[in-house]
Amino acid sequence: MNLRLPIPILSTVVLFTALAGIRAPAALAVAPLGPEFDGVDVKNKLGQKVDTDIPFIDPDGKVVTLARYLDGERPVIFTLNFYRCTSICSAQLNELVKSLRSAGWAPGPEKFRIVTVSFDPTDSSEIAAGKQKTYREELVRQLAEEAEEELGEAEIRERAAAIDWTFLVARDKSIRAILDNVGYSVKYDAPSGQFAHSPVTYVLTPAGVINRYIWGITIPSRDLTFALMESSDGQLGSFGDKLLLSCFDYNRDHGGYEAFAWGFMRIGGGLVLLVLGTWLIIHWRRERRRSAQTSSAVGDDRVDPRSTSVSESRP
Repeated sequence: MNLRLPIPILSTVVLFTALAGIRAPAALAVAPLGPEFDGVDVKNKLGQKVDTDIPFIDPDGKVVTLARYLDGERPVIFTLNFYRCTSICSAQLNELVKSLRSAGWAPGPEKFRIVTVSFDPTDSSEIAAGKQKTYREELVRQLAEEAEEELGEAEIRERAAAIDWTFLVARDKSIRAILDNVGYSVKYDAPSGQFAHSPVTYVLTPAGVINRYIWGITIPSRDLTFALMESSDGQLGSFGDKLLLSCFDYNRDHGGYEAFAWGFMRIGGGLVLLVLGTWLIIHWRRERRRSAQTSSAVGDDRVDPRSTSVSESRP
């Protein structure tokens, strides 16, 4: 018997397993799902540059390209979703907000940008505008809560205007072009009006090269921070962040960061050398002071033979 799951049920299963930290078993991703899910995939295109000439439509209804959002200075978080999604897409974007809250980072002029593109040709610029407003304001609220700030609605709207997170829509031709360009395949299910797709967060370099991707609905704050740091060519992150990053390695197959022993051993060895070197310097300086004091004392105790003979010859 060939079990075929409707898209909404599949989405719920994927959502539950992802939020629970469980990877869906291989059997769930192949034959039992039915032929309507064939071809839903994410191809590894790390190192490839995205097409910056594909036309999209911004929330104001203007035609734009990705070149507008690649300024050569800031990395870009790039997601593919559709705005009428009832499960996976909203969960993924909500998790992105939570991850940014944990990191304490907001997209803006000094850090990075976020661009979300809908692969549903029926999504309009009005819907994109509503999503953009909702997620910008929610990110401001989350960051304020993390910093224990109390903000009024007017201040939330004011800060949200500075959040550099743009939601775009596109026509069929542009959607096919960008999906093919980044290796992202989706499948439309007419009865449910939903798309079968995989939740993936891409991180692009300032030049638009796919440098990292993070697979799954949940987006670990550590992984997102590391991906942005590596994609910014060292421009983002504190010294401590960079030191910690040296203990982790990016897994190209799983799309995440994993700790590796050599990195921790290297830091441990460095700390040992630092402590040892500090001790040697302190010990050396202490010995120098002690030698100097000893030499001074010996000099004071010496008696000039000539002065002694003169004093003895006097009556």
